[in-house]
Amino acid sequence: MTTYTVFCQESGNLGTIHIDTVEAADLDSAILAGREQCLRDWNGGETFTLADIHCLGVAAGDVTILHWEDQLD
Repeated sequence: MTTYTVFCQESGNLGTIHIDTVEAADLDSAILAGREQCLRDWNGGETFTLADIHCLGVAAGDVTILHWEDQLD
């Protein structure tokens, strides 16, 4: 297993960016694991499905985010 940092957003470019690390065997598995983690984190107050989560990007390793500022909708 390899560590990846995955960046996800709600499909349709709405909402904030979800950033988390996952352990996966390969890139495709990391994309799916990142979307699934995002779905678990976001389903606290709303009902999302996996189809609602888009993977924006994946970085190798556990990347330290030094600054992130979402744009207003």
